[in-house]
Amino acid sequence: MNRYKRGFILLIMSTLLLAGCRIEWDATPAVKTKQNTGKLVKLDGKVNLKSTELIIEGTTNLPKNSIIYASIKEYGDLSSKYGAIIHWQAEASAEITAEGTGKVDKDGNYTITVPRKDPSKRYLMEVLFNPALQPLNIQEIYGLNGENMKLITGMTKVDDVTVVSRVVPIVSITDPNGNDIAWGLCETMFQTKPKPIK
Repeated sequence: MNRYKRGFILLIMSTLLLAGCRIEWDATPAVKTKQNTGKLVKLDGKVNLKSTELIIEGTTNLPKNSIIYASIKEYGDLSSKYGAIIHWQAEASAEITAEGTGKVDKDGNYTITVPRKDPSKRYLMEVLFNPALQPLNIQEIYGLNGENMKLITGMTKVDDVTVVSRVVPIVSITDPNGNDIAWGLCETMFQTKPKPIK
């Protein structure tokens, strides 16, 4: 047999053998998308402005004994104008001035009282549900870091924990609607202007 013919036959057989042993690559990578199928957390409420205390009353769909946390941070002197605070244009201090907690009752209601240390000052109040601060049976539902919660407006991360947060400006006692009136909690600071509840 001719040397070239034998080489050609060997080349054809090698090609056929290699074609049968090939690996097929999928050109489209698998994209994993996290579906928004977690537990929905509803957190609503209002804060009653009194001369010496701030009383938060709200409703939620969280289980009984869930802990709701509230804190106030003082607005600085440069940004303490009433209009700037009402329009979310002021920045609050990072330091917490006062705080408090409340537990959800069997009907989904909660109440928290926070001292109003200096009624003449303006504050940013934040009310939140933090899964990391909950009893074990509630952490099992929502996840230690909030990983089992459905994504909603007003969620934020605090030290790698997803929390549900509501905010409201606390105006000075001398401002319009600054005493003996309630203000509704807002989902975010970018929501419409906060308003007192008449």
